[in-house]
Amino acid sequence: MLQWSIGMKVCDPHFHLWNIHERPNPNLGEGVNKSLPVYEVGDYARDMRNLPVPLNLTSGVHVETVVGQMLGGFPLETVEETTWLCNQLSPSEASFPFGIVGYVHLARDTAESERMLVKHQEAAEGRFRGVRMILNHHPDDPDLTWPQVEHGDFLQSSIFQEGISLLGEKGLSFDLQCNPHQLEDSAIVFNKYPQTQVILNHLGLMHDGEDEAHDQIWRNGMRALASVPNVYVKLSMLWFA
Repeated sequence: MLQWSIGMKVCDPHFHLWNIHERPNPNLGEGVNKSLPVYEVGDYARDMRNLPVPLNLTSGVHVETVVGQMLGGFPLETVEETTWLCNQLSPSEASFPFGIVGYVHLARDTAESERMLVKHQEAAEGRFRGVRMILNHHPDDPDLTWPQVEHGDFLQSSIFQEGISLLGEKGLSFDLQCNPHQLEDSAIVFNKYPQTQVILNHLGLMHDGEDEAHDQIWRNGMRALASVPNVYVKLSMLWFA
């Protein structure tokens, strides 16, 4: 069983484990796969122990690494990731409670989304907390469009919005990851579904651009989200945001 440092109590709200040899993930890109080391629960424990400030890890949330699922693209077994994680983070390996945020494509078919949610819940054995479907898309800058994110119109999709409503009905949350120019539209959409908790990832990716115009777009978007009572912000990947 892992022993965690004694110090300030924290919940790690956003971490990733992977083994691309056991579970290939072409969605991350060929270059990433070549350089990406295996990172399993033992590696995570080592890094937590070696932090410059000791922390008492009381709980954590693993967030999916699928990235996206495009029609005609490389399909990944998303429930298989949930099963693998539960084996990695079994009581014999991890001494802290954890939740799982998995991947479900919410914009294709609501009945299929519901079936996938049930499968995740069964695989997670009570640990399934919600869904992340990455929405990062930019019409002009391919560097700001994430792998297998087909288009930038998911927020306006009635099927996607049905999926957001479904999450709330099941007591599940939605992890929102998008570009700054998508934040204001996100606020409009998620304000319509107050029963669904929405957690913004990585502070809305404020550093996707460095000029004043970009900064203002981000500020306007964050201000809009701040007015929506069911939207929260997690402190995650500050170096990346």
